Parts: sequence; C-alpha cells; structure tokens
Amino acid sequence: MVKTRTALLCVTYLSALLSYSAVFSFVHPGAHATFAVLGILAIVRHFFKPFSISRHLLNWLALAVMLLSLSRVRLDLLVEPFVDGVLALLGIKLLEAQLGRDYLQIYLLCLFLLLGLGLLSLSISFLFFLSPLALLLTLSLLLLTMENSNPQGQVPIRAFAQLSGTAFAIGTLTVPVALLLFLILPRTNFPLLNLLSAFGKAGMGRSGFSETVSLGDVTSIQEDAAVVFRAKMNPVEPKDLYWRGMVFDRFDGVRWSPSSASKGETFSKVGSEDVEQVIFMEPFGMNVLFGLDRPVVVERIPVQSTKDGTFRVYAPIFKKTRYVVWSRRSSLFKEEKAPGPELLDVPSSLSPRFTSLAQTWASIPSPLERVRAITAFLQSSSFEYALENLPADLETFLFEDRRGNCEYFASALAVLARLAGVPARLVGGYRGGYYNQNGGYYLVLQKHAHVWVEVYLKGMGWLRLDPTPAAAITPAQLYTRSLLARWRLLLDTLNYYWFRTVVDYDLEKQIFVLRRVQALAASLSEKPISLPKIHFDTRALTFLGVSIVLVFLIVLWRIPKRNPVHSLREEYARRLQHHGYSLRPWQGVEEAAKTIEDPALRVRALRFAQEFERAVYRDRHLNKETLRALRSHLRSI
Repeated sequence: MVKTRTALLCVTYLSALLSYSAVFSFVHPGAHATFAVLGILAIVRHFFKPFSISRHLLNWLALAVMLLSLSRVRLDLLVEPFVDGVLALLGIKLLEAQLGRDYLQIYLLCLFLLLGLGLLSLSISFLFFLSPLALLLTLSLLLLTMENSNPQGQVPIRAFAQLSGTAFAIGTLTVPVALLLFLILPRTNFPLLNLLSAFGKAGMGRSGFSETVSLGDVTSIQEDAAVVFRAKMNPVEPKDLYWRGMVFDRFDGVRWSPSSASKGETFSKVGSEDVEQVIFMEPFGMNVLFGLDRPVVVERIPVQSTKDGTFRVYAPIFKKTRYVVWSRRSSLFKEEKAPGPELLDVPSSLSPRFTSLAQTWASIPSPLERVRAITAFLQSSSFEYALENLPADLETFLFEDRRGNCEYFASALAVLARLAGVPARLVGGYRGGYYNQNGGYYLVLQKHAHVWVEVYLKGMGWLRLDPTPAAAITPAQLYTRSLLARWRLLLDTLNYYWFRTVVDYDLEKQIFVLRRVQALAASLSEKPISLPKIHFDTRALTFLGVSIVLVFLIVLWRIPKRNPVHSLREEYARRLQHHGYSLRPWQGVEEAAKTIEDPALRVRALRFAQEFERAVYRDRHLNKETLRALRSHLRSI
C-alpha cells in the first residue's frame, strides 16, 4: 500500500524533473541554481515536514522572479528569460504545493517549459519529452482526483500500476485525435513559433560566416558540430562536394570582402546535366544560400543573385528554410564579361617580398600553368596545415611559420596569382559532408566550413583551385571515424523526417493533402468502381503494421480480468451446494451461512462470510494475504 498523497508527490516531482530536463541546455546558470535550491527545499518539506512556509512570502518571491525575467528581455533574447522565469516559478510552486490548485499550476508550468523547448529547438527531442510528460500529467490528474475524494486514502501497488496503465491508454487513445487535428487545423506559411524562435537561441545558431573573412576566422568553427543544412540529393564524387556560399574579391591586407562589381545575373536556365538538390537550412542568421558549386538557379524561394554565383534571400534566415537549387558541375565557368583590373589589385601595404616571390612564376607563359605552379608550391611539404598557433599575418605564414588553415592557403594563392597577373578571388562555403544513406541526403556541419580560390583564365572562364593540403582538412574527416558520429547520423535521420513531416507541414502541404483526400473520395464515388493500381510504400506499411500490433496489445491488455470477489462468491456457492444449501443471487454470504443447520459447518461458513464481507465491503480491497485466508476458509467448508 502507498499513500495517495505520496504517489501524487512522486509523480509530480517526476513531471517537474522531466520538464526541467527538456530545457536544461537553454537555461541560465542562475535559474539552474534557483530551481535546484527550491526543489531540494520542497522535497525536504513534503517528505520530512521539518518546517512550513508562508504563502505570502512565496507569492512575493514569484512576483520578484517575473519582474527579473521581464527586465532581461531583449529583442535578441526574447524566449530564454521567460523559460528561466517559468523554471523558477515551478520551483516555487513545488515548495508551495498543498492544495489541488497548486498541483494544477505545477502541471501548467511543466507544459509552458515544454512549449519553451518548442520555441528554442525545432528538433524531434520535443516529441521525446512530450510523450512521457503527457503520461505523467495524466497519471497525476488521476491521482489528484483520488486525493481530493479521500485525502488520507491509500492505493495498493497493484492499483497504482492499473492507474498507470489507464493513463497510458488515455494517452494512446488521444493520438488519432491529435493526428487528425494536426492535419486539419488551419496553418500558415509563417508559423508563430518560427517567428518567436527567430529571437531565441535557434536564431542565434549562426555560422562563423560573415560578410568578411579574416585570417583565422574559420578556425573557431572547425570544431563546431552544429548542423548548417541538409541537402537531399544523389551522392556525388567527394571532389565535387564544394558548397558555394559567397565570393570575396576585395583584399585590404587583413580581410577579404565582396565588392559591388559582381551585381547582375548570369545563369537563369537549368541544363540537362545540372544537379538538383533540395536544401533544408537550419536557422542561420545570414541571407546567403548554399548550393553545390556552382549554383545556377534557386527555386521555391524568392532570391536575388549576382553573376559570381552568390544567391541571397531578402532577409536573414532565422527559421528552418527549404529551397531547391540546381548546380552546374564543371571545372570552368564563363561569365558574360571578363573581370576588371580590380581583381589584380593587391594592398599597397603588402611587403615587397610577395612581389619578389610572385616573380618566380610570372615568366611562365600559360596562366593556367602559372597558377598550378603556385598551387603546387603551397601544397609542398614545406607548408603544414594547422588550426592552432596560427601566424599573425599572411607574410608570416608565407615566409616564416608556413603553418595555417584554409584561409591562409587560399589568401596566399589569390595574392600570388594576382601578382603573377592572373585575376583571382576567394569563395566561402563548405566542403564535404556526410551522406546519410537512410535519408538520402548530405549532412553539412559548421566544421565543414571552408574557403577556396577561383582564378580567371582568359577565354576559358573561372577555375576552382583549392591549395589547402587535401590530407590535412581533418576535423570533419576525423568525425566520421567515431562511433558517436555514426550514432549522431542515425539520430539526425529522425530529425530530418521530423522536420519534413511535422515542422515543414505548412498551408501548401495542407492544401495538397486535402486535395488528395478530395480526389480519393471522388474516385470512390464513381461507378463502376475500378480498383486503382496501388503502389505500396514500405514505410507506410511498416507504420501501419506497428500501429495495428500496438492497438492489439492495448486491447489485449485492457480486457478485464476475472474479478476475485466474484470468483470467491461462486466458489462459496458451489461448496454450499455440495452440502445441500444454496446461495441465491440476491442473498448475502453471511445471510446464507446463518441458514445452515449443521453447527460445525455453519461456524466454518460464517468464518468465511464475515472475513469476506469485511474485506469487500469495509476495507474495500483484497490483498494477497486476505485472498489466501479466504481461500483457506473456503477449503474448510
């Protein structure tokens, strides 16, 4: 036996702990500490009862928490302060919990925390927290009802297990209703949750890219495993995995930046050899779109493009975004006009040592051979790829340390090519990615960030060159060798389908589903009915099969078991019948025992009858010991 109040407290604390776990990674350290202290005090108060606490004091504390949370709200920090405040309020209510309304407020705060998770993260982790929390809250409400009807009541362990099963069954039965509401409730293409998340951490998960590239910038993100985008497409050769973002053609000696000379569209038609990719961008914080080098057309989203192959949207991306991009895989690209002399400019502050070094190759007649010679020089064994202790500037890299990352190698090649008379520029984007066979897409992380070079060859076009030592672009390559990475790829498959099925379910898809249902209904109403050729989807059949098995198990589990009270009464009636007495349906067991003429038999029957009525009608429960005693009495009759 367990007290109803104890069971209610335990389930309530589990609900609060689960809600806290959902937002754990987004909470301010001060909120962590506040919730921990209040939670410990609440446990001590409820289970050891060493002290009481004034409700007025807690109300004032709750008011102070809300004022503090409001004072922290900023345009770029809108959701997190509220989550911190709700978590602190949850701790206060746990400490205050005594009346029924206190528990209801606790459950409401738990749901608010889960809503906060939905605002801060659009991943499938929301579903993993929602399911057990729904079970716990349903069970809490059942226990709360029992507690209100009998404040000092007790619940047998078996009854507690049955309550858990009932809560699970209620939750399961709501799934079809939830799915129907999910499909038919009106939606827009601009969900409110996405708008709010734009101001939360989801919108702060921007890449290391910016409108400029300074030496050493990429280093800070090459250990970052955050997802940038997923590209749904067929696998391609690893050498073609360059995801073009933006072009930097102006160098001031310290940083590269894009100039305005590249305005104007060059590509507008999709060719037969072009590769289609469906890109699922994570909240990025910039308006740059990515596509396999070199993107020529972007569809499904309004964009503005430049002739150098840069595509931008009209506002920074602060929500999950889907678009289609077509790319033309070729080593050389022609643009309408040759680049101007500005792509031969180098900073006047550049050391004469650069010019002297570039003269080494300036005498080579062919520009192509010239830049290949410079690339070979940078890829020689005298240079080393490194992410730490990077040189202070390009001159130190080229003439002293000779250690650096892709930014140093690319900058050195571009500057030396310009000094050797070949127009050159930098291209920023990502290189590589992990192909997920289950989902059929490339997963591109921040650590794939990369910078390479394009040189212009007169009469031929732009040629992509990557001087960074191929064997040393390591952080991303090492990632694939770890068991953790493979496990993450598996989880990412779930996130991918969660995004495509749930998060990306907008008004357009809703209309598509309704039209399909309407077409199906119209085809079924036509006569004569011709059975269409059905193409079975393996995933749909698997889902249907699992659902049928699950429903069957639930129904099987919910079949009522034989009531032990009825079994005991029937056995009692059979034993009386054996001695020539009968137990009528409306007759009590003790009343029937008193009609027995044999004194010894009457005593044994009364012993069972009185024990039976006390257990069934007074204590209202039959535990194992009582059942064992009643069966023993029956055997003596």
